[in-house]
Amino acid sequence: MRLRISTLLFFILWKTAAVGWAQGVDVRGTVLNAARQPVEFATVVLLSAQDSSGVQATVADAAGAFVLRGVAPGPYRLRASFVGWLPGTQRLAVAAGAPPAPVQLVLRPAPQQLGEVQVTALRPRITQLPDRLVMDVASTPLAAGYTALEVLARAPGVYVDPRTETVSLNGKGTLVVVDGKRTYMSAADLAVFLKGMPSQELQKVELITSPGAKYDAEGPGGVVNIVTKKSLQNGTKGSLTLGAGGTTNSRQTAGLSLNHKAGALALYGGYNLAGRQTRVSDESQIDYLGGPGADVTATHLLTSATPTRQLAHNVKAGLDWQVGPRTALNLYLRGLRTDRTSVTSAATQLLRGPGAPADSTLDSQTNTAYNSTQFSGNLGLKQTLDSASTLTADLDVSRYQSAGENQITNTFYTAQGPVPDRGLQLRNYLPTGIRIVAGQVDYERRLGGGTLGLGAKHSYVASENDARYELLQTGEWQNDAGRTNYFTYRENVSAAYATFAGKRYGLDYRFGLRLENTNSLGELRTTGQQNARHYTSLFPSALVSRAVGKNDFVSLAYGRRIQRPSYQSLNPFIYFQDVYTYSQGNPFLRPEYAHALDFTYTARSAYVFALGYSQTTDVISWVTQRTGPGSLVTQSRAENLDRQREWTLTVTAPYSPWKWWTITNALNVSYATFFLNSVANAPRTVQGVGGVYSIANDFAVKGGWVLSASGYFQSPMPRGVAQARGQASAYLGAQKKFLDDRLALRVTYSDIFRSARSVTRTEFANLRTNSTYRWDSNYFVATLTYQLGNQKVKAANKNRNVSGDEEGRIN
Repeated sequence: MRLRISTLLFFILWKTAAVGWAQGVDVRGTVLNAARQPVEFATVVLLSAQDSSGVQATVADAAGAFVLRGVAPGPYRLRASFVGWLPGTQRLAVAAGAPPAPVQLVLRPAPQQLGEVQVTALRPRITQLPDRLVMDVASTPLAAGYTALEVLARAPGVYVDPRTETVSLNGKGTLVVVDGKRTYMSAADLAVFLKGMPSQELQKVELITSPGAKYDAEGPGGVVNIVTKKSLQNGTKGSLTLGAGGTTNSRQTAGLSLNHKAGALALYGGYNLAGRQTRVSDESQIDYLGGPGADVTATHLLTSATPTRQLAHNVKAGLDWQVGPRTALNLYLRGLRTDRTSVTSAATQLLRGPGAPADSTLDSQTNTAYNSTQFSGNLGLKQTLDSASTLTADLDVSRYQSAGENQITNTFYTAQGPVPDRGLQLRNYLPTGIRIVAGQVDYERRLGGGTLGLGAKHSYVASENDARYELLQTGEWQNDAGRTNYFTYRENVSAAYATFAGKRYGLDYRFGLRLENTNSLGELRTTGQQNARHYTSLFPSALVSRAVGKNDFVSLAYGRRIQRPSYQSLNPFIYFQDVYTYSQGNPFLRPEYAHALDFTYTARSAYVFALGYSQTTDVISWVTQRTGPGSLVTQSRAENLDRQREWTLTVTAPYSPWKWWTITNALNVSYATFFLNSVANAPRTVQGVGGVYSIANDFAVKGGWVLSASGYFQSPMPRGVAQARGQASAYLGAQKKFLDDRLALRVTYSDIFRSARSVTRTEFANLRTNSTYRWDSNYFVATLTYQLGNQKVKAANKNRNVSGDEEGRIN
């Protein structure tokens, strides 16, 4: 069956490529302002010269560059527009087989006065492209005072779990990449990495819900690409950032960024220091039931609080070198060091029935010291073979090391006092090492009105997890053989893909097929247990879009994707929390597969209405169960749920009541059903409707100030085996530039009503859990950024980073 599907899809690709050989040329150009500087994310529309009907449209990238592919011969008009600027137009004549010279569209400032209010152009926070949604960061209050993880939590459709800090997109797991590059870290380690990356490093965030075959197939929800800043102008520039703030706890940030570009060589580097003091708390009630519909036989009431101190050092350096007319080379290096200490104090009361007094209390204190270090490097080469074809190659090498030390003290109390025999003192040392090597080769060739892409990739990941436990017995620390373990994991993924993108009969299209072969081996060396996996999967993808008016577009996308189990979720050893709670990996976890279909309508190049359907099999979720019918001990274990079906509706509606006020509305509504037949004691299904509405108000007022007021409301919704209650939060911000725009002040106040919290409920036949989790969401931060060097140097042509942004690939 797979062979038939593969043959059919390659036949479709071949026929599509054959159709694409029809005559058509690429039209390239740049959108500039009156000062000859690039206008980012400007909308570019190709209009028929005869009736001004829309033929094709795209959005300029961060350098103001754009490309319109497969334009048929004939007379046209090009029109570029952006909020706060008067549209720029230019006539264009396209001849058969002869691409026109690059076009420059110049936008003039719109009138600047409205009564007593000084109008400043406000860049839209959100831009919709055929295969992705782009959220601007650099020009908003998010550009300082936050971490990259906190910025992701503000993106439409993105959910960051407050407890585990895992990132999902539209309710499904996602692949998070930085400048188009995978990190290959676990969810916990990725969260540490993103919390060490300050938001002043970020240019934008791309939410790619319809990634093409060139991307790894990982992530059922799609790809989240964090794009960092890089200078595109000749000369030497830089910035210095200092910030501080807090409420109950404090935050500090400092950073230096430098860029130098002279002709064919561009150098850049930066260092950021971020300090944070945070606090999280948890209140849970765990009811042990006699069976379905039976009474509560016992209850655990758990309260805990964890204050944490963290310091992160983030350094990067790189170069882009146009070696010759046809050869470009880039090198990118990054290092991150994080140190964290925390103290968790918890109390668990045992009640032997409803309304009964506490039978006993378990006091637990965990002192943690943690550090992690990551070094990564990328070497990229782009070779232009001829006027129609290019070859790129990338090599990525990364090494990640972490070490955690925990000292755990458990003390039991009854009404009579402490019970020494049931007490426990435990300590552990948990070093982890991850090595990653990945290589990729991509070939692209223009074929008439389209582009054929072929590529191959191989990645190797090696993970070492050494967990050493010791018990305090008779005054001496002794090895705890029952908890000590050493787990290793090796994974090789080989992939090949083919894509074809072009334009025919007014349709922009991209078809692709990716094949991935996975070989992995997990070994628990303390017991000799091994678990090897070998599987090969096909991942077709398709995207078709069409202009239905001057500024209206529709697109239809399909894709199949995979979510492989994390390294730690495959480790079968037990991780001890206290005498009542532990977690355990599952070596028999299967990867989950998802099919997704999305229809998107974009009106007036701004209003977006998207309807999606997805079906995911073998959904991976952590499930908490009792260890036995009468047991008061719970185990959390990664399991495969049967499947998940989900309908989603996404609406993005920017609105400007006046030129000085921009409102960005985003609504994500979903109806999800989780089928749990494979989970013991669980209900057959968990289903429900949920939604998240977010709003951002930006005001450009007199004196050059830009004020913002934003917030979100999340309704109750299902999340795997649990039901989450609703929550809401609000934010304020202000920014102002001084000293000829060299000095920028940004002030933010997050969760002003202290309303952010996570409340969940899980009910099985013999276990019911209600939990309220709060985190350090309420804080005030002020940040100053000073621009160094000449800020008015001439813009340079942008050389595509061979390992980075693929924006506009379909156009």
